[in-house]
Amino acid sequence: MNKTTSYLELISGQRRGATANLLRAMLRTGAIVYRRLLGVRNWYHDHLRLPDLLPIPVISVGNITVGGTGKTPMTIWICRRLLERGLKPAVLSRGYKASREGLADELLMFSRQCPQAVAIAHPNRTAAGRLAIEKYDVDVAVLDDGFQHRRLGRDLDIVLIDATRPFGFGYILPRGLLRESLGGLGRADVIVLTRCDQCDDQQFDDIERTIRQFNAEAPILRSMHRAVSFADLQGNNVQIAENTRVGALAGIARPDAFEATLTTMNLAPAGSLWFDDHHVYTPADTETIKRWIQNNNINTVVTTDKDAVKLDALQANWPVNVIALHIEIEFVGQDDKILIGLIDELLEDYREYARANDEDTDTIDGTGTRVPNKQGMDDDHHV
Repeated sequence: MNKTTSYLELISGQRRGATANLLRAMLRTGAIVYRRLLGVRNWYHDHLRLPDLLPIPVISVGNITVGGTGKTPMTIWICRRLLERGLKPAVLSRGYKASREGLADELLMFSRQCPQAVAIAHPNRTAAGRLAIEKYDVDVAVLDDGFQHRRLGRDLDIVLIDATRPFGFGYILPRGLLRESLGGLGRADVIVLTRCDQCDDQQFDDIERTIRQFNAEAPILRSMHRAVSFADLQGNNVQIAENTRVGALAGIARPDAFEATLTTMNLAPAGSLWFDDHHVYTPADTETIKRWIQNNNINTVVTTDKDAVKLDALQANWPVNVIALHIEIEFVGQDDKILIGLIDELLEDYREYARANDEDTDTIDGTGTRVPNKQGMDDDHHV
C-alpha cells in the first residue's frame, strides 16, 4: 500500500481504532490552522491586491479538492477547441515535480497530445504568460490547476468536481481533501462534474444542492472520462489482444478510478502496482516493476498517459509491452455547447474591445495585435 492510499483510508474513516481517531484529531487541528491562513489569503486577494493582468484572454482550469479530477484532459479539450478557432493557446503550469527539462509530467503528456500549443512550466504564472506572448506569440492563456492561484487574473474560471468524491470528505487539508472551504466555489464561472457515469441521479442532486449553497449562478455541466485508445510509450496506437493478463501501474491520485475504468473495459487487472501521485520514477523503480511483472505473470502493463512519458524516459528494457490508456473528457448531452458558448463569448468580447478602441489589427482575429485583458475592461469582474 502506498502513502496516498494509506492517507485516504485514514481521512475517509475506513481505518478504525484509537490510533486512527487520534491521528484524525491531529489532522483536524492542522486543518483549522490551514483554513484560517487560507481565509486571510483569500481576503487579501478579494479586497487588497489587484490581480496581475495579461493582454490576452485567460482561462483557468482548477478544482476545489486535491487529486485527479481531470484537469489535464480538460485543459487539452479546451486547447483543441481554441486551435479549431485558429488561435494559438499557451498552457501555463506551476511545474509541480518538473523534469530536468523543466516540464511537469502533465505538460509532458500535454505536449504529446496537443503539440500545436505552447506548454510552459514556471512557478510565476504571470511571468510564464508574458514569456508565452513575447517569445511564442500566443493568443490565449490556459491556466493548468489555476483556481487557487489568485495572483494572475482570469476571464473564465472553470472548476472541476469529481462526482464520485465531490467534497474531499468534508474537511480542508490535511484532515480532508478540500484545498479551501466550499465558499471558494463562489468564484467559479463554470463548474464541471467529472466521472458522472459512475453516479446516479440522487448523487447528482445532492452535489448540485451543495454547490448552490455557495454559487447560485454558475452553470453546472456533466462529463465523464472516456477511454479512447491505447498507445505504446512512443505514442503509437496499439491494440490489446483478448485474454491478455493485464497489470495496472501508475503514480496517480485516484488509482481506484483508473482500475475501475479498466474493469469496465473487460480488462480487470490481474495485479496492480501503485506509486504516489506525481511519482518520479528512478532506475530502482525499474527493477521493482520488473519483479512485479514476473511475480504476477503479467503479459501487458497498462498505465496512464502521464506515467507513460516518465516511464519512456527511463529507457528501460521492459520484459512485456507497456502501454498507456488514453483518456479524454466527454460531456454529457449538449453540455459541451454551453462551455464552448462561454469561451466564444469571451473571445468575442476581446474582438469588440479591439474594434471599439480602433485597433488596426486584432489578436483574436488572427492579425497580430494584443488587446487588454477583459478584467481591465470591467471593474466589476470578480477574481
